[in-house]
Amino acid sequence: MMEKNWIALQSIPVNGKTVTIDDQSVWASFLEEFRLACRVLAALTAVIEILPQAGGVLFRGRVSGTVCLPCDRCAGEARVELNHAFDSFEPFPADTLHGGPVRPEAEPQEEVDEAVIRNAPQGRGLDINPAALAWQEFSLALPVKPLCGENCKGLCPVCGADRNTENCSCDKERLDPRMAALHGLTLKKK
Repeated sequence: MMEKNWIALQSIPVNGKTVTIDDQSVWASFLEEFRLACRVLAALTAVIEILPQAGGVLFRGRVSGTVCLPCDRCAGEARVELNHAFDSFEPFPADTLHGGPVRPEAEPQEEVDEAVIRNAPQGRGLDINPAALAWQEFSLALPVKPLCGENCKGLCPVCGADRNTENCSCDKERLDPRMAALHGLTLKKK
């Protein structure tokens, strides 16, 4: 993760600060790092309000932009417009709160996302990474099964033809051999 994305928490005013992540090279580096088959059509932007709290940091923001992903049914282009609002509380690392490692008998602590909040190098307080949080929220905003259209017919399971653009002459009644054991199964209604 790029070191330049980290911000010293002590540089954030008590009443908070708003950060905008619109540098497309930051987004491109995440897309490359995570090898996401995604093409940016309209610039990705995250606007995040950073609000320091007693036990952590509250992030409120929005991720917006337009991307193109492979359609889950036909592998064509699925256009996805993002306008995702989020609230995320990230707790401070336990050793920061208690001055040392948490003892096993101590209260369980919330898990710290070290991609977003960390102890600064050489003990200089805490650093936060709003770009990493923006990436996480971007990832959560993407559809699980992107579609090029609601009525996408997908690919023919026999010949692989795109059913949206061409008709194939494959036997539509041909059963998937993995389902052969279920052929002829009937269920009785009670």
